[in-house]
Amino acid sequence: MLNFGFVVALAAGLGLLLFWGIRTLPSERWQMLAVVPIAKDSDSSWRGLNLTYYGLFSATGITFGICIMVLLLAASGAPVIVGIMLVLLIMVICVPASRLIARIVERKRNTFTIAGAAFVAALILPWLSVALSWKFRVSPLQILAAAGISYALGESIGRLACLSFGCCYGLPLRQARPFIARLFQRHNLVLHGATKKAAYASGLAGERLVPVQAISSSVFAIAGIVGCALFLDGSFRLAALVPCLAVWLWRACSEWLRADYRGQSRISAYQVLSVFAAAYSTAFIAVLPSVPAGNHPSLQRALVHMDPAATLLILQVAWLALFLYYGRSRVTASMVSFHVVPDNI
Repeated sequence: MLNFGFVVALAAGLGLLLFWGIRTLPSERWQMLAVVPIAKDSDSSWRGLNLTYYGLFSATGITFGICIMVLLLAASGAPVIVGIMLVLLIMVICVPASRLIARIVERKRNTFTIAGAAFVAALILPWLSVALSWKFRVSPLQILAAAGISYALGESIGRLACLSFGCCYGLPLRQARPFIARLFQRHNLVLHGATKKAAYASGLAGERLVPVQAISSSVFAIAGIVGCALFLDGSFRLAALVPCLAVWLWRACSEWLRADYRGQSRISAYQVLSVFAAAYSTAFIAVLPSVPAGNHPSLQRALVHMDPAATLLILQVAWLALFLYYGRSRVTASMVSFHVVPDNI
């Protein structure tokens, strides 16, 4: 009963968040979260460091995914340390990769690519799962399924970051194929503000765009929720396969609906990486041995064996580090001034 209630609550909470984010975040108000004064100029104003909602939603999405993975692995009887070690190993490799691959493909130094980081994770994750299974006697299929589900759910929140910053944007309807334009005639996306990436990179502020970010969030959320339900039901192979195929095949297809720069080729590097990752991951999922019968996940068991204080501390540290990494804007600047309000003295 707890397993069923968890899936329902997860679907409801995530659905409400996405509904709010898709309607709200494209506005100009929701790009900058805060400004930190860092240096004073001669006119007494301060140059500011912009902290963005992009960083907030990216950090929240990744941290949420970590939480889901640790919880699912604990529910299947794995020690909490398995999830924590897997996350640390992936983050150490993939967080820097998110900038390196963007520099190679998009030729920009101050851009991140979650797709590129996810591709690197897809390459190393099966081998890490096998290595951890030998060390801690946990099924690699369970580890792979929990990681895939957590990624899909975390990425569904992470795509809200793109709505806020105006990146990963879709084609303007006026340039799309007629049937695509008709399909999104009513349900499209309009980004507001000169500092949105769609505005300064492509001059698309105020344009009606294909809502690629919103669709991505929805696809990833559905895939993650379905995978979570299958995992808690004990169908581990399907639980690993559903988010894997949904995430990577949608990434490949969505490239044809995007307007931001993805390289010079008609078929982008990200499409090639996505198709390869889908085939590579599916092959691993197919050949991994089945989980022994009787190992049915239980969230009640997870809650009993997890240390809430230690887990919460790890998640808080991870969120803060990720926010400071992704949230410091390198492509926007600000000027701040301060003054006294005489009437309030």
